[in-house]
Parts: sequence; C-alpha cells; structure tokens
Amino acid sequence: MVDLTLLSRAIVLAKHGTYARAAEALHVSQPTLSRQITALEDSLGVRLFDRSHKGISPTAFGRLLLHRASLLVSQAAGFEHEVELLQGLKVGEVRVGCGVYPAELSVGTAAGRLAVRHPGLRVDVTTGDWRDAIEAVLAGALDVAVVERSVLEGEKRLVVEPLPQHDAVFYCRTGHPLLTERELTLERLLDFPFAGPKLAPRVAAMLSRALKPVTVEEGTGDFLPSIRVDTVGLAKDAVAASDAFGVAPATAITDSIAMGRLVALHLRPSWLHTSYGFAWLKSRTLSPAARAFMAELRVVEGQLVSAERPLLEVMFASPPSALPDQRRAANGRRR
Repeated sequence: MVDLTLLSRAIVLAKHGTYARAAEALHVSQPTLSRQITALEDSLGVRLFDRSHKGISPTAFGRLLLHRASLLVSQAAGFEHEVELLQGLKVGEVRVGCGVYPAELSVGTAAGRLAVRHPGLRVDVTTGDWRDAIEAVLAGALDVAVVERSVLEGEKRLVVEPLPQHDAVFYCRTGHPLLTERELTLERLLDFPFAGPKLAPRVAAMLSRALKPVTVEEGTGDFLPSIRVDTVGLAKDAVAASDAFGVAPATAITDSIAMGRLVALHLRPSWLHTSYGFAWLKSRTLSPAARAFMAELRVVEGQLVSAERPLLEVMFASPPSALPDQRRAANGRRR
C-alpha cells in the first residue's frame, strides 16, 4: 500500500521544484526528504522525478502519480475531518427503536436533549412493538433499542443493559364499577377488558394466576389485550371512554388523574413494573451519537425514578384532588 505521507511529500516537492525549497516548506531536512522520495520510488519500482542542477521534474510515472495522489491525499484529509466531526458529535445519526412505555416515559425527552446539545446530529426514533425493534437491531436497521428485557434471555447476539424499573399502576375511568370494590382482586379486575399494548409473557404468566382465561399470542406468549393500542395516550382514551382498565407507570397517568378523568386502582402486585433496557448488536461498535443518546436517556431515567416515589405515595394515600400540588413539586425536583 502506498504511504499517504510519502505521496504528500511528492506533491510538495513537485510544487516547489527543488529539494531545498520543499524541505523548508515541510520543516524537514533535505536528506530526510530525499530518503522519503527514494522510499516512495522503491515501493512503486519506478523513478518519479528526474534530478538536474536546475531542480527536479516529474517523469511520466511521476506525472501519473501526482495526478492520482492529489485526489487521494485530498480525500484522506476529508475523511479525517469527517471522523473528527463524528467524534465531536458535530455530525452523525442515531437510529433508535423503543417499546410503548419507554417511548411515553423517557425516549422523547432524551432525544430532545440530545438535539439541544448537538444540533448537528440526526435522531431517528421508531416506536411500537418491542419485538419489531429487536428484529430491526438484529438486522442492523437500528443502532440501539429500548425494549422489554425479559424476552431477550438467551439472545447471545445482543448486549443488554438494564434501565431503572418503574412501578406500574392499574387504572380505570372515574365512576367505574371497580371503584366500589372494598378489596379489589386480580380475578375481579379481569372481569373487565384490558386496553393497552401487548404485554410480555412474564406479565401474561402472572395474570393467568387469577384463574381467568387470558389470551396470549401464539409463538410469543405475549398477552393480547381486548383493546390493543400502540401508545399510552390511546390506551388512556380507550379506558376513559369505556369500562376497560389500563396499566401504565405512575408518571404516565398523573395528569389524567389530576383532571379527574382517570383513577388509580388500589391493586399493586409486586410484579407490576417495567423491565426494559438497552439492546444493541454485540458485533457492532456503537457510534458516538448512539453512546451520547444512551447517556442522555440514563439521566432522564434517573430523574424519573426520583419523581415517581413521591407521586406513588400520594396516589395511594390521598384522593386524586391532592395530586396537582404533588405533581408540581415532583416536576420542580426533576428540573
């Protein structure tokens, strides 16, 4: 392979016409430059410059080399500049996939913060079924996904990093028949339809303990809701307009509870929580942009955890009317 440094030396020599002037321009000694040009000629097996008392002149091989070398050196310099920009997050792209709950809670905030810090970056976020996101990562179509971790056990092609766990809450509309229950049970809850996204097999297994038939997807074991939607917002709308119930992290329904539209049900099984995290290809080096996005998301997730604890305490210890002040206090801490 031709050494680009030697090519650049040949270009400077041809430009200045003598070893003395070229060596001065390059800040090297004349013997050093002479050795470098000889090394280039030896590597190619041809003479590149004819030498005379007037200076140097390119041979036919030299003219060919100089024509090609200018383009090669220019492209190499451009490549190095682009690498520097990419490392400094001046340019680049990160492609992210995520499930419904991380999309609602943290991914959008992290993407926005990344854009503020590094306006030259392009952030492409795809939301929906976490299984689709996993397949896209495996196919190389996404850099990283934020998805349900329990379905990735045994998947050796991926690196999986847990993100904080968020306690989830069953909720229903104001005036729902379930609110008259003195002691709500999971079995009673399942007398009503569920509105929301598909839930992981770990949740389906827990729901089946209520001795109620639950519908699961063939091949995956995912719990299939009666009213399947792909966003938390659609689930809340469906629940508010029907006798269905939903499930979501506390921060996702706080505003609707404060407005009197929805009510948190006092049924909190220990297994009702998120379990998502990062997943990316083990064989693929994460780009600087992907690493920066992940760093932003970790910060947002940590802030969510701090905000959730007081919200949950108030949600299950006070009537819904007490929530607005608590929400403002939590938002203040989050900022």
